[in-house]
Amino acid sequence: MMRRITYQILFVLMFFSINVICNAQSVNDLEQQVNKLQSEIKTSQNLLKKTSKNKETTIREVELLQAQIKKRDDLIKTYEKQLALLNKETKGYKKDISNLQNELEKNRKEYADLLVIHYRNRNSLNNLLFIFSSEDFNQAIRRMRYIQQFNELLKHKMTEIDDTKSDIKKRINKNETDKKRIEKLNNTEKKERDELNKDKKQLNDKIAKLKKQEKSIKNDIAQKEKETKNLQAKIKKIIEEELAKRKANAEIDTKLATKFESNKGKLPWPVSSGVVTKKYGKNPHPTQSKVVVMNNGIDISTDQGANALCVFDGQVATVFNTGSTNVVMVRHGTYFTLYANLDKVYVKSGDKVKTGEKLGLVHTGASDNMTILHFEVWNDKNNTNPEGWLK
Repeated sequence: MMRRITYQILFVLMFFSINVICNAQSVNDLEQQVNKLQSEIKTSQNLLKKTSKNKETTIREVELLQAQIKKRDDLIKTYEKQLALLNKETKGYKKDISNLQNELEKNRKEYADLLVIHYRNRNSLNNLLFIFSSEDFNQAIRRMRYIQQFNELLKHKMTEIDDTKSDIKKRINKNETDKKRIEKLNNTEKKERDELNKDKKQLNDKIAKLKKQEKSIKNDIAQKEKETKNLQAKIKKIIEEELAKRKANAEIDTKLATKFESNKGKLPWPVSSGVVTKKYGKNPHPTQSKVVVMNNGIDISTDQGANALCVFDGQVATVFNTGSTNVVMVRHGTYFTLYANLDKVYVKSGDKVKTGEKLGLVHTGASDNMTILHFEVWNDKNNTNPEGWLK
């Protein structure tokens, strides 16, 4: 009977512990997401403050504000997930506390029954008479063991009662702590929603101003599309030339490419801090509803004076000028990383470069005061989404 009860208690506690650990891991993961998003929002706010000094609203400014709105929206969703987990956890606590209290009552009753047995046999159990009245030596040994086991059973049951009471107290305290966290999270989420609404209003105001510049915006789109096509054609040609030149070193390139590939999702950012303001692939234009802008990489808004940083060991394949800014391409076996929109360049073709090494100064626009690095990742002749490579 004692074993059955003990196993029941252990099962309840084990199940509770596993449940708490799983939830704690999920809450910790969400906490990391919250910290990351809050940091990115803070970065975009600082960048927007610097751009707001300009009287003219620009497309880049709108893109940065759109990115901030997306981050705020993601942050609110993360808060909602945290609240759902904590509410689920508090419900689980209530159920577990109820189960533990039931077990406590059972243990108390069984302990009381044992005390009754002990009281009824107190004369034989409290002195040597019970042992010495044995018919033979073996019976005396059995009676000694009985007395010993009975006393151990009493102690064990008392320990179980104390442990269960302690566990109940811990669960109650944790439940109260979580309730306070839920209240705090609800207030934080409400404040974040207020900020989100302010950002959306600001965005609508800026888009309304930009729509008055429709003609110049369309010209700008056409110009950028032409520049992008020229850049992509040049990149593909350079990659073809590089791959043809390196056929003799195919084995070395394969090893380096394998190392690069194994670091997917772990590569450092190509700037010390920043916000992705234009994602990889199709991007709807902020003001022209029917226009979709293709991006073969990502655009990262960063601080003025920021440097482009090499994301992995490699060799500079080429450095070239686009007419207004510079581009650096680094080879990592059969992979290539591209860093565009640079003013000064600190490296030259053929240089061996290390992870984190400065490649060049990111250009800051004179009209919009925006500092944006364009970053691409190529595998052979195919470009891939850089965000999937960065940590």
